[in-house]
Amino acid sequence: MTPTNAAQTKAQKAKYFAHDLLFIMVGITIYAFGWTGFILSQRITTGGLAGISTIIHIVTDQPAYISYNIINALLLVISVIFLGWKFSIKTVIGVLFMIPMITVGETIFTNHPMLYDQPFMALLIGSLLCGLGLGIVFSVNGSTGGTDVIVAIMNKYKNMSLGRAMVMIDLIIITSSYFVNVYFAKQTIPSAQAIDLLVYSAVEIVLVSATMDWYVNSNRQSVQFWIFSTKYDEINDAIIKKLGRGCTLLHAEGGYSRHEVKVLLVVVRKRNSLPVYRIIQEIDPKAFVSQAAVRGVYGEGFDQISKLH
Repeated sequence: MTPTNAAQTKAQKAKYFAHDLLFIMVGITIYAFGWTGFILSQRITTGGLAGISTIIHIVTDQPAYISYNIINALLLVISVIFLGWKFSIKTVIGVLFMIPMITVGETIFTNHPMLYDQPFMALLIGSLLCGLGLGIVFSVNGSTGGTDVIVAIMNKYKNMSLGRAMVMIDLIIITSSYFVNVYFAKQTIPSAQAIDLLVYSAVEIVLVSATMDWYVNSNRQSVQFWIFSTKYDEINDAIIKKLGRGCTLLHAEGGYSRHEVKVLLVVVRKRNSLPVYRIIQEIDPKAFVSQAAVRGVYGEGFDQISKLH
């Protein structure tokens, strides 16, 4: 690689990182506003680390951001171990940006909650905002920390959609909120009211996960690339090394020129389509690329082939 090409590649990587960083900040801002402004003030236990922090807040009456930040630090260590430094760098950035956003949001909305007398509308708007914020962050392979780290690990090793993994974790958290509200809270509430809050919490996690999956399009959806390039070897090696995905090399012949050409066939998850485009642009900006959405991809790295009945 010449010095000029190396400089261009470095500039492109910096541009991509700035793009991802902007999306992470926008997503976290939306999430923090949705949780602190609409959800937390209603005593509705959301999922994830926010839900755990809400439960601790109900029991101790301490600001939720204190427990949120402490637990996040521990989960960052898990992120480094299982997801690697590349994922963890964005997680650290997300956490560092989340800390002031949650702190400021809780400070503002503790005394001035949004739609306090309309719990269902607060639940609906807050859930949509939280799901959208998380979807934006995950779309650039970022994270807000917290149980998002656990969700990302499940998604990586189990091929489980982000929303489905989140629902599994969140169900455990919100179920425990019933017993906390009735028996362990600083200000306990009647069982009937606790059940109402439990139902609200269940609706909230479903809305959040559905909104997030809608945005990132990761629920069993993949994309297929046909890549026509004279630098097929370099693109092939980069996709294998950077994304851990295999490529199929097809031998073809130009219908007009009658020249032999090589075509790369690549199938990846929808969320990995942007990294594929970035690899192609870095190596051969003049490549001809065709992309198509596909469903029902089975085999190694995707879904398991189910037995027919």
